Amino acid sequence: MDDDLHALSGAYAVDALPYAEWTLFEEHLRGCAGCGTEVRRLRETAARLAGAVGVNPPPGLRPRLLAAARRPSPRPMLPLLGDAPARGDGLAPPPVARPWAGEERRRKWGQGWGRRREQGPGQGRGWPARMLAGLAAVCAAAAVGLGAVAVDARRDSGGLAAESRRLAEANQRLSDANQRLSDANQRLAGVNRQVAEASQRLAGVNRQVAVLLAASDARTVRRPVASGGTATMVVSRSAGRLLFTSSGLPSLPESRGYELWLMGPGGPRPAGLLGRAEGGVTAPVVVTPLRGDERVALTVEPARGSPRPTTDPILLADLPAA
Repeated sequence: MDDDLHALSGAYAVDALPYAEWTLFEEHLRGCAGCGTEVRRLRETAARLAGAVGVNPPPGLRPRLLAAARRPSPRPMLPLLGDAPARGDGLAPPPVARPWAGEERRRKWGQGWGRRREQGPGQGRGWPARMLAGLAAVCAAAAVGLGAVAVDARRDSGGLAAESRRLAEANQRLSDANQRLSDANQRLAGVNRQVAEASQRLAGVNRQVAVLLAASDARTVRRPVASGGTATMVVSRSAGRLLFTSSGLPSLPESRGYELWLMGPGGPRPAGLLGRAEGGVTAPVVVTPLRGDERVALTVEPARGSPRPTTDPILLADLPAA
């Protein structure tokens, strides 16, 4: 079996083995250094032979070769009757019986073929036969080389196609990642805007609180809330500001919120929503009471607020007079 595998090196070098024999020879090649060297040499020879047939033959070579192959060889001339020299007695020699011309030609051609057979191998051939044999060998080598090149080209094209698909998939993943990064940057920019707006509102509230606390008529009022907790108010009629904050209020679901109301002759009007308590204390709300506002109220409303109270007040406190 090993000897048979050694004989497959030539067909393997030009990719001419069926798949089953190719697999067996691949396994054999891993342990046979001699076959590996022979395969490399055969592939180099096939590559050089394939390159050697790149030159086109002269246009008139084929017609000349065919004409030379069809041209008959010169035949020996037979002497004619009566060509013998005259005898001294003046009498012509009696006619000599000649064999039939066809027999003579066969005899002479038979002798010629016998002489050619006696010559060594390779002698006696005409140059057209040698030229045709050389061309056949070159064409066979070129076919082997071109077959190997075609197989390598198919393998290379398959590898390039697979690499192109992997590159396209990598580019698509990179594009998706860039899109996600762009979306994250947009969300971050929105959060930053909200933080900036909240900072501006807080700065405004802080300025109003500072003005309110600095007023000479500022008064602080604390009242209990019916649902639990304490409300703290700071009022200044001269500054025209009311600050409201609370602590200890019960937590509400996301759909509900605490809403502050100012009550005057025209009835209650919305004064703002309390923010979610952090550490049990709501952020301060600064509102501007009107001259006729006498009370402040607190109710539980929808999370986005309501234009009119929808529940009973959990806090109802009088505002200090001027």
